[in-house]
Parts: sequence; C-alpha cells; structure tokens
Amino acid sequence: MRRLITALTVVLLMSAVVGNAWGVAQYTVTDLGPLAGSDALGINVSGQVVGGKDFGPGYHGFLYSGGAMTDLGTLQSDHRYSCATDINDFGQIAGYSMLDQSPSNTLSQRPVLFSGGTVTSLGSFGGGYGFANGINNSGQVVGLSIYSSGVGHAFLYSNATMTDLGSFGGSFEYSCAYGINDHTQIVGNSVLNGRDRGFLWQSGTMIDLGDLVGGSGNTRAYAINNSAHVVGNTWGNDPANCHAFVWRAGTMIDLGPGIAEGINDAGVVAGGNADGLFVWDSANGLQNANDLLDASGAGWTLHGARDINNLGQIAGWGTNPSGEIRGVLLTPVPEPSTFVLVGTAAAALSGGLLLRVRLGWLARCSG
Repeated sequence: MRRLITALTVVLLMSAVVGNAWGVAQYTVTDLGPLAGSDALGINVSGQVVGGKDFGPGYHGFLYSGGAMTDLGTLQSDHRYSCATDINDFGQIAGYSMLDQSPSNTLSQRPVLFSGGTVTSLGSFGGGYGFANGINNSGQVVGLSIYSSGVGHAFLYSNATMTDLGSFGGSFEYSCAYGINDHTQIVGNSVLNGRDRGFLWQSGTMIDLGDLVGGSGNTRAYAINNSAHVVGNTWGNDPANCHAFVWRAGTMIDLGPGIAEGINDAGVVAGGNADGLFVWDSANGLQNANDLLDASGAGWTLHGARDINNLGQIAGWGTNPSGEIRGVLLTPVPEPSTFVLVGTAAAALSGGLLLRVRLGWLARCSG
C-alpha cells in the first residue's frame, strides 16, 4: 500500500507540473532581462535557456543558467553576430553565427554548435549560407543550408557529416528543418507548388503532414516530441490567419488561431495567439498562461512561447510591469526541483518514473 500511495503522490505532483485531468499548472515568472530584437528560444530539462541578445560589442547567442547570463560568442572573436536556437540536456547548443560584421548579410550566416566554450561551424552544402534550428540529446543538429546555386534544403548534422534531407520537389526547391527528437525524427516545411507543406522526416522518407483547409493550404511544423507528436501552424491563403495544431499519427488537431511552437513528452503544447502565451493538453484544452500566473507575474503580459521542457518549464517572452519586452522563463508551481526530489524517491519504491525532454524552437506565421 505504501508503494501505491507514494507512486500516486508522484502522479498528483506531476499533474501540477505538466497539467492534466487533476488541474492546470500555475507559473512563476523569471525575467531574463532585455533581449534586443529576440527572445528566449530554447530550454532543456535543467531549465537552461538559450537565445540571442545585445551584449554591447554585438548581438550574440546567450545561455541563461542558474540566474546568470553567459555570452556564447561568435565563430571569430572580431565578428559581432550570433544566435543560439536550441539546447539539449547535456548543454550542447545549436545556432548560427555571421562571418560578416553586417547582420543583414545573410550570405555570411553559418550553422554552428556552441559546446564547452567553443563555437564550431557545421559546414554547408557547397559553400552557401545556413542556420541550425534544433538539437537532440545525441548531439544531432537540424536546420537549413543553401547550395551555391541558391537551392536551400533541410539538413541533418550527425557524426560530423551534413546530410541533405531533400524536399517535396516542384519548381521551387526548398525545405527547412526546425525540430528533431531523440529518435532522429525531424520536422519542418518544404515548398510544393507555391505552398508550404509541413513534413515529418524519418528513415530517409519525408511525409506530408497535411493541413486544416482541405489539402490545399500551408503548414509549417516546428517541434516534435519522442512520441512523434508534432506541433506547428497551418493556414489557407493568408498567413496572418493561421491556426495552431497538434499532429498525432496522421490526425491533425486544430488548437484555434495562433502558433504552436513547443511540445513535451507529456503532450503539453506551448505557443502564442492573439490573447498571449497559451498552453494546451488533451485533458484541459487551451489555457491562457496570463490567467495562470502566481504573484511573481503581477503586471506581466505574456505574448508567446518558443519551447517547453518535460518538467513544464516554458521559454518565451512578454511585457513586464514597466512596459519593456523581456525574455521569460515560466516555472510551474510546485517547482520542478521539488517534483524531481519526490519523484526520485518514489522511483526507488515504485519501479521508476522516467522523464525526458525534446523540443524544437522558432517560428512566425509569415516568417
């Protein structure tokens, strides 16, 4: 009986963290400081957040960890621009860095890996530009690379090799990968007949995820969890009228107007719509995170989310009580550290309760 009660206690605590039939999480707000032109883009299971901000000498990728903000630097010390887009549970960070002083010269942009204080270029297809969007716990990276001919394709970087994931073809050759899970399942979009089509790539095959407008619409897929549940947005002719979705085993669930950008292994989705930052799960439906803040959130207006980890922590952005746009870290109540301590003790008694994390990152309706 003690084993059963302990395991049930863990489940009830988990419900507060990720949200389920027993209730929706409440959140504390941590201000990550001013992020000129960007926001918090990725988060791992330790609550470490990455993104980009103005550090004075230039706009650089950052790592926020334990209350401290670290400048991740650039490919070369005299270059001024980089950005961090995703981070795995081991602290490896994907992103990009410019080889030029001008932020507008995208031709100088290269996908990079920030790891152990070193910035490493991942290369490119034929010398063209590109960027990295996602990284999994094996250190595999996905993104976009442009050939010298101008053709842009999604890539998988694994074991120091960049692999072209192809596209859906058509007259305009284009694809881009945004997210990857721990099973090397990759999501993104490819242009076909003038329309964006969200894809799931696995074992060398690119699958069209469909849309919510009868098959003739546009779709972009931004994140995938370890159950191959995919989130993104879809629209008809007007990208400003996009709807967020969750795709599960061939079925696309409409979450209403907005963009879904992160999903964790519990199936909790985070994104943004006209009302602000939202969270969604199948038990509780769509919730406005502005209605779920504790006293730390007084005066805040949350606008959107980029990522969510398996403990329910969310990386996003909002406006603080002084009217300033800030990157934010939302932490469920009770805090994940409390849940982990209780969960660890219960695992020894009940046979274990495993939590893992994986997300993808950045999107705009028309970006």
